[in-house]
Amino acid sequence: MKAKVLTMCLAVTMLMQSNVMAKSGHKHTWMDDVEHSDAATNRYYCDCGETKDEIAAAIRDYVITFDPCGGFVEESQVITKKNRLRKMPVPEHTSDYQWEGWYTEPDGGELVTEDWVYEEDTTLYARWTVTGTYTLTFASDGGSYIRPVTVLYGSTIDLTKYVPEKEGYTFRGWYTDPRTKINEVKSIEITQNEVLYAKWETDAAQKQPDRLLTTDTIYLTDAEYENRPAIIQKMIVRLQEIMKQYMK
Repeated sequence: MKAKVLTMCLAVTMLMQSNVMAKSGHKHTWMDDVEHSDAATNRYYCDCGETKDEIAAAIRDYVITFDPCGGFVEESQVITKKNRLRKMPVPEHTSDYQWEGWYTEPDGGELVTEDWVYEEDTTLYARWTVTGTYTLTFASDGGSYIRPVTVLYGSTIDLTKYVPEKEGYTFRGWYTDPRTKINEVKSIEITQNEVLYAKWETDAAQKQPDRLLTTDTIYLTDAEYENRPAIIQKMIVRLQEIMKQYMK
């Protein structure tokens, strides 16, 4: 009889220990217990029978503002739920940029993920890495060759470092317009492929070649462009006369 009682006790003890071990390894899935919650306390329950309470005064809805920092975000403000965001928006930009995440500061700061706990209204900033490159080409109008410059999108180039030379002329800067030479630029921000045009001033102490014949047509004014064929035709006639005399 004593042996049977001892065996039953051991069995009950082992069963209780196994239940404790099962509970200790259980991962709770918390759900709102609306029936047992009130204005002061939010109660949650798990299917295993465990419950937990949170003080409602510590839970607020905060406004989270997303600054795309030059990009675009469809939903710029989101309200938290129990101090968290279930989903964060993904901003857009041109193909020249790659998004790196949302940060607490425009520069530096901390990377914010979906498990972040908010304690006040917050602004988050998109972080971008520039990936696109563009080329600046120098049209020197008969001057010495300046090698094109390829840089990242948004880079600024100091043009004072690029000075061509041309016999009989003095360089007077780079311009965005090839003919009128009105819009001079000393530095330029590259957001697309660009071409700049050199402006020259004749040096009175030196002899210059005929401008209408040596200059590319893109640099000529409309009047000069109209006169050029006539000058070339006169040169052809004169050359033909010389050839006739040579053939006699």
